Amino acid sequence: MWMLLPVICLAIVRISGSNVALIPDMAEVVGNDSYMMTVVIYIILGGIIATITAWIGIKSGLDLISVTKKLYGSLGKKVLAICLLSVSVPASALTGGYYAGKILQLFIGVPYWACALTCLILFSLLSVGHSHELLKLSNYIALLLIPILISVCFLHDFQFSNLILSWSHVNWLFILGLIGYSVGGVWTLLFMEIASHLSQKGNRGILLIVLAKVVEGIFTLIMAYLVLSAGAYGPLALADMVSKQSGVALLSVFYVVLFCVFGNTMVPAMLVNARQISNLTGLSFWPALLLATSIVYQISFLNFSLILIIMGYTSILMILFIIYTAYFLHKHGLNQQ
Repeated sequence: MWMLLPVICLAIVRISGSNVALIPDMAEVVGNDSYMMTVVIYIILGGIIATITAWIGIKSGLDLISVTKKLYGSLGKKVLAICLLSVSVPASALTGGYYAGKILQLFIGVPYWACALTCLILFSLLSVGHSHELLKLSNYIALLLIPILISVCFLHDFQFSNLILSWSHVNWLFILGLIGYSVGGVWTLLFMEIASHLSQKGNRGILLIVLAKVVEGIFTLIMAYLVLSAGAYGPLALADMVSKQSGVALLSVFYVVLFCVFGNTMVPAMLVNARQISNLTGLSFWPALLLATSIVYQISFLNFSLILIIMGYTSILMILFIIYTAYFLHKHGLNQQ
């Protein structure tokens, strides 16, 4: 029973743009196929990748960057930087540019380009420690997501007879892109960091991380069901569902909470983006952060589907790197320099 609370807490920490924005919006587009897609993304393939990543952390007792440096040397760090950036940058464009920008645009009514830029500058400044109290406040506000959604669930008339599992129109690039969003980039580093701290617990530490991934998948399945059953529309279909279930009064609060959820994801993501660009280019941190913000901003103007397709291809690179690292660690241990 020692796992129950950590599993729930880790699942809550992992809630990000894919759980409350991408999957609900995709559910509105692909319909009942979204249920099986969510199971594959979070519970099956996502669970497998999370297991492998956790095993690397448990086996080595180190974070991913340290493991990579020990196994492959400085060249390995650069390859890792490319893998992380290939997923984290487009994911940041979706979360911090597209979705956060849309919410800010709803509140202040200025053009999207200005809202997306404002959001990315804000998240970049928060990532280096500016306005630490504001970030703490954002963390507390984001926690309101769970009670709000629980209250909406109580108001909703669940009819599971309408829940139809189908698998008729599969876009594997979208699925791979969402897997990358879910377990790649900054989340790979998070899984490894947590697993390294749980290294003394052995396989139980791996089980904790996998169970958290399953809980996250169940949560996302519920979000997809709520959107479909309410007939909500995107972008931000989950917010439209809240409006239909609870009225406009709660909608503004929910938008603020969603913005904070996106912000809490973006702050570590921009820090990772800047550090990995610094590793690749040799730039000092501030120029690297400026370059990362500029690249993410430009990508946020691409078509939504195109960004997911790009992430589908780049996620393959990230997944192959994780699998090969696990194989190399299993075969050679940490004695390689």
